[in-house]
Amino acid sequence: METQGLTEHQQQAWSSLHRIRMQLLPHLTRHLATHSELTEAEFLVLVSLSEAAVPAVRAKELCRTLRWEISRLSHQITRMEASGLVKRMEFPEDARSFQISVTELGTLAIERALPLQQREIRRCFGDVLTSEQLDCLIEIAEAISTHLKDQPAH
Repeated sequence: METQGLTEHQQQAWSSLHRIRMQLLPHLTRHLATHSELTEAEFLVLVSLSEAAVPAVRAKELCRTLRWEISRLSHQITRMEASGLVKRMEFPEDARSFQISVTELGTLAIERALPLQQREIRRCFGDVLTSEQLDCLIEIAEAISTHLKDQPAH
């Protein structure tokens, strides 16, 4: 049976992916908020900044990493700056741009949150799948990412 242009097999796979998205990601977000008092957005920003090879990251670069619009990042950084997690600085070569760095409080927050979140991801995801299933998932994600990389938004 074809459903809206999808084969039954494609529909079944899509429904499975959607179930994961609707169950696992909210679970991890709740776990993060409960155990670290960080929002998912705060966590993503802090992880990205912490993993950067430089002490301050240009906003445009962080947007590319997170796949966010600059307005979303700007609002998020404003909230995080008010909480003392990050610091916004002017970008010397371009007065219209800014750089972001993690504060000491932000570093402490991510150092507490990251191991907790990694353990929960492992418990709900990594330990549930076999090595072969993980390899398949990596291959699937790469195929879709490669396909979408150069696709214009419709």
